[in-house]
Amino acid sequence: MINSCLKQIQVSKFSRATGPGTKAFTLVELIFVVAIIGLIAGIVLGAAGGVQKKAARDQAKAEIKSMLVALERYRNERGVYPLAANNPSSSALYTNLTNYMTFRSNQISGQQVLDSYGYPYWYRLATNGTESSASSVSMMSETVEVWSVGPNGKSGYTNRIPNRTDSNNKDDITSWN
Repeated sequence: MINSCLKQIQVSKFSRATGPGTKAFTLVELIFVVAIIGLIAGIVLGAAGGVQKKAARDQAKAEIKSMLVALERYRNERGVYPLAANNPSSSALYTNLTNYMTFRSNQISGQQVLDSYGYPYWYRLATNGTESSASSVSMMSETVEVWSVGPNGKSGYTNRIPNRTDSNNKDDITSWN
């Protein structure tokens, strides 16, 4: 009798109790709950990615506006916009605007100002809708353009002038839009 009681205790210690009063989840229920949690996590992470993309684009737009203000301050003080030996240039922004605006340390790489995607901003000084160089500038019709190549890092460019219809420009963030 003692042996049968000991066997019953040992069996009940390692086996799961089953019966009408026992509460437990089935394997199907557990899989269903895990699937729902995975679905909710996917939706939340997907929405967060969209927010990050919009934040990066908005940051680039704000930085372009700040650079345009700094370029106007430069022009008001010196009478001309900064000239760039290579037009367009990514280094002209850094070398000419450090006295007119503050750049974050993670925004500078060498002599280039980087956008929120890690690519350099570009600057172009244009006169009469054509390209200008450091040797010839017409004060009467100067315009400046500043842009980011966007998340794809590509910009359509023809003869040193932005090709606004190029498919590589679809995600560019520009001062003229």
